[in-house]
Amino acid sequence: MAFKDNFRGDSAYTQIMTKIFNIFWLSILWLLCSIPVITIGASTIALYYVMLKLVKDEETTVTREFFHSFKQNFLQSLPVTVIVLVVVVVLVADFHILGAAGRAQGASFMYGFCIVLGIICAAVFSYVFPLLAKFENTVKKTFENGARLAASHIGQTLVITVVNLFPVLWFLISPQTFSAIFWIWVFVGGGVQAFVNSLFLVKIFDRLAEA
Repeated sequence: MAFKDNFRGDSAYTQIMTKIFNIFWLSILWLLCSIPVITIGASTIALYYVMLKLVKDEETTVTREFFHSFKQNFLQSLPVTVIVLVVVVVLVADFHILGAAGRAQGASFMYGFCIVLGIICAAVFSYVFPLLAKFENTVKKTFENGARLAASHIGQTLVITVVNLFPVLWFLISPQTFSAIFWIWVFVGGGVQAFVNSLFLVKIFDRLAEA
């Protein structure tokens, strides 16, 4: 009887397995909707729109609400997506150029500067799309709020940034082991990262809503 109870709709086991399935399904939806690249922003906003609800155990129809948010925020997300993509491309190009420069004078300093700048940008960007999923605001104000939250919640920002940069860090530290699970990470990584981040973000956003 106890074994059968695990499969009741209101059992802890069923609720946990449903949440795991929803996280993986959201990861796939996010991946598919991000393929055109320019839609990454809208896809990420939709991912967090649903994930923040899942973390708070709110009633949600995952697929329908994902696409509702995607369509609703598509145009609003475009300038933000372009800004983020330009920054990423510039930083990657800088790292490539500085790496090719090797031991040239000043290259080490510039390399370190780019690393620090990249981490700061990653920290701010980690808040931008979740903020758009939760609050309506202008592009400028969203980036300003992202910077403020990143600076005022250092502990949470550190964890969230590390989570978002985890694939890059793993690849740099151990490319062999990362390549072994690359395709698994492609399909489930986005959802797992968003879920972990949302555990911190819901508390931060709840405090913002109460302020």
